[in-house]
Amino acid sequence: MDREFTIRDTDFTRWLLNQARAAGWDVDGDQDARNTLRLSAALIRTSGVAAVDAPKLAEALGVSVAEIEQAAARELGENKAAAQLLDRPDVAELDAHLDSVAWPDDTEGGRA
Repeated sequence: MDREFTIRDTDFTRWLLNQARAAGWDVDGDQDARNTLRLSAALIRTSGVAAVDAPKLAEALGVSVAEIEQAAARELGENKAAAQLLDRPDVAELDAHLDSVAWPDDTEGGRA
């Protein structure tokens, strides 16, 4: 079965896009700029502001690094909480089982 990956914009992603528009970026017409911001948002949400060149991003958007950190804080916290939950052995085992059901490979039972 083919996996379908869909990137959905979050509140933080929308915030970055709005800041870019306010700074004069054409994020609606320039797909590369939009994709760069969406990737930056994903990296920040999952790994923190240090995962990107935050000072350069802040300068390009006309905001401060602290404003980026504040805008990302809720989603970063939610992702950390989810990661801690998935680190529990019982939940990790369930997650692996559900992955094998949702995306079985070519072997019997979805297991190699």
